[in-house]
Amino acid sequence: MKKKLLPLAIAAAMAPGFATAADVSGFVDIIYTIADDQASGVTTPSQTEGKFTAEGEVDVSASPADGVTVRMDVDLVAGSNDVELEQAFFAWGATEGVTVLGGVFNNPIGMESEDAPEWWGTNSGVIRNLLDGQTALHGNNVAGLAVAGDVGPATVTAALLNDLANSDEENSFALVVNASPVDGLDLELGFVTSADQADSANATAVEGVTDFNASYMIPGVDGLSVGLDYLVGGAVVDSAYEFMINYSMGDFGAGVRLEAVSWEAGGDDSERTTIHGSYQVASNLVAILEIADGDDANVAGNAAAGIETDSLTTLELIATF
Repeated sequence: MKKKLLPLAIAAAMAPGFATAADVSGFVDIIYTIADDQASGVTTPSQTEGKFTAEGEVDVSASPADGVTVRMDVDLVAGSNDVELEQAFFAWGATEGVTVLGGVFNNPIGMESEDAPEWWGTNSGVIRNLLDGQTALHGNNVAGLAVAGDVGPATVTAALLNDLANSDEENSFALVVNASPVDGLDLELGFVTSADQADSANATAVEGVTDFNASYMIPGVDGLSVGLDYLVGGAVVDSAYEFMINYSMGDFGAGVRLEAVSWEAGGDDSERTTIHGSYQVASNLVAILEIADGDDANVAGNAAAGIETDSLTTLELIATF
């Protein structure tokens, strides 16, 4: 979408009559960087320390009773000219239990979603960052056609996509299986191919990945859950993992995440530890204080891994509408 057309689209979404046919939602994400040491052993603050940043998203969708659901998500960044199309797709209920999805949509591979309100904490995890680095589109998004349907106790999604790295005359194929065999346990196994990037300028690309993730609500302990996300790469990255434990009590929450990347070339793993606390200020406003510290032995891999040597402390406020 051209930048000058964005206000017109938002105004149209708010106009009388249109609201009855479409739903408008979104969020604003404000982050204040309390401390940001540029690298291990370096205490000089970065240019972001003591600064606020703000991003937002506007989502418009329509679901006629006798038609096809259509959705468009637009991302905006304060202080820049960035206006990016995140999603633009249709979803057609072809038959009972089968949905066809076409257009640009969030990558179905991996545990962590695309938008900040759905992230584990303030900073997205290493596996989402790896997948984001693999996809040429804005954010961790893909373009193509997908079919999702119930197969016994599982939901299976198959997708034919443009090649994730946008290589000419190439396509990617994704297959994702989701299941919840017992109450409180969610499992996912996903696989996506990508053209070999060994000879391309994108030296941090990952040539196809397999991802397994699981989340489990601990029975007998209200608010306690654990999660695991494990990825096997095909090039540059050998494997990566994230382990999370979370606890919530009323409006308060806390969590710890451990993550690491192993490299195909060998050497030490890149590691990162993150802790955070959150408070639900209102039904549509949450505050998150997060402290993260990384140990990156492979600086060249930062673009792929999203793990930096910084020690980072942030305060985040997310408001949804």
